[in-house]
Amino acid sequence: MTTGRTDSTGARSDDAQVFQERLARLAEMSSDGICVHADGRIVFANAAAVRWMNVDPAVGLIGRSVSEFVHEDSYPAVERRLQGLRREGDSSTPSEVVMGRPRRSARDVQATSMRVDWDGRPAIVTTFRDLTNAKAATLLKYQAALLDHVSDAVVGVTEEGVVTSWNAAAETIYGRSVGDVLGLPVSDAVGTSLDARSVLELGGVLHTTHFAADGATRSVRVSAAETDNGFVFVCADMTALRLAERHFESVVMAMDAGVVVFDPDGVMTSANPTAWRIFDGVTEGTAPFAADIPIFDQDGELIVGEHKAIRLTIESGAPHTDHVIGVDRQDGRRLWLSISVRLLNQQDPPRSPILCTFVDVTAQMLAREQLAHAADHDTMTGLPNRAYALGRLARAIAPDADRRVHAVLFVDLDKVKFVNDSHGHVAGDAVLTTVATRMRDTLRDHDVIARLAGDEFLVLLFEPADRRAVDQRIRELHCAAATPVSYRDATITVTASIGVALVEPVDHRDALELLRDADAAMYAAKAIGPGQTRFAPGP
Repeated sequence: MTTGRTDSTGARSDDAQVFQERLARLAEMSSDGICVHADGRIVFANAAAVRWMNVDPAVGLIGRSVSEFVHEDSYPAVERRLQGLRREGDSSTPSEVVMGRPRRSARDVQATSMRVDWDGRPAIVTTFRDLTNAKAATLLKYQAALLDHVSDAVVGVTEEGVVTSWNAAAETIYGRSVGDVLGLPVSDAVGTSLDARSVLELGGVLHTTHFAADGATRSVRVSAAETDNGFVFVCADMTALRLAERHFESVVMAMDAGVVVFDPDGVMTSANPTAWRIFDGVTEGTAPFAADIPIFDQDGELIVGEHKAIRLTIESGAPHTDHVIGVDRQDGRRLWLSISVRLLNQQDPPRSPILCTFVDVTAQMLAREQLAHAADHDTMTGLPNRAYALGRLARAIAPDADRRVHAVLFVDLDKVKFVNDSHGHVAGDAVLTTVATRMRDTLRDHDVIARLAGDEFLVLLFEPADRRAVDQRIRELHCAAATPVSYRDATITVTASIGVALVEPVDHRDALELLRDADAAMYAAKAIGPGQTRFAPGP
């Protein structure tokens, strides 16, 4: 009796070993991810699974916890489904699972699990198929149905190509029952010539057309592998995917986003109508994102070739998403684009085409620039405001300043209150605006004038400048302020009181202290009378 049990156990062990070996051979030629896990730990994984999980092949998946690779949103449902597999041979229906953590690096897959015996203990073999491409076509709500695939047909043949096994999926795909095809040449079973050795010579994978029993065509991806007693074919029905691709192409052509595909050398191979529309008027006769188009970053700096997103993606293989770049149109306007670049074939980066998508964000960029301008400029005069001026002054007295400030002038217009009282605040605003423009026009391009508040202004005179140049600029400012302003039927005249704080080569005052000294000097000038200037004592 003991011997009988041993023989039975040994036979079962041999069967399990054969199953494991056959699964391993099939798994390695499959483009789907296949893994086996027992007690929550992975005990087998094919190359596709290792690649999908973004794991270093040298480290692999063996011994890792399944929970590491199932997103937390999907894990409870996965646990419930696996708990329902109580007996060897029990299998789950295909279901959608999110693999990977965190969510932004995860991928949607369709998983099917079956309970098996693995090395004498219960285990689960799971096959999962990537749904990323299907999810990408969000505008086609019915694309999921078009891409909802059945399991691959698995066909065993002798060395002479006679069918010896034909699974249920093969019956579904080809419309021929197992009884109809066993003993037939495989070419008759699939409706066209099929030779395992020829497929192997092509690298083990062939994309071709087969014919079902009713004459319907089937676009299939055929994988072949040699077995101990012949060959096995794995035929994936790609018919729905081909149909979906045609629908997806229609969607791409109608998208509001520009879509451009480049070859591995960065040469454009195709572009949708939106891409051409967006780039209309950029450079006559030049394709979108050709190498000779100048591209600028958000600060207006020219992006050199090796830093362009397409070149970076070609060299690194890593995607670059939501980069904002600028290109100049022939009419002088700058076009701003939000661009994303990625490889179309992550498994073969050196030979992968590059997908570039972009949308026109010029309106958003202009709105942002307007908001930024409004944040540091005075609404009425258009001059920089107090916050901008103090920030600029602080940078201009820093030890590492590119151009140092030489003099800080506090300008207060005299008699503005009298203008407001005599002619109204609208007249006062008109005087302030006119005088502000005149004073700005007396300054050099690198000097700064800002409105602090009311009738007070701050002027920063930058190097190169000496006392003589400062005196000349002050005279011009007085003249600009005192020139009469015509408002309706009235001629209005104001003057300016100016306080000056000179910045010494070695000066330890900060921006607020310089402003305070210039302000005090201005009040000293105003005490003498309108239209006067006083210099603050040195530090």
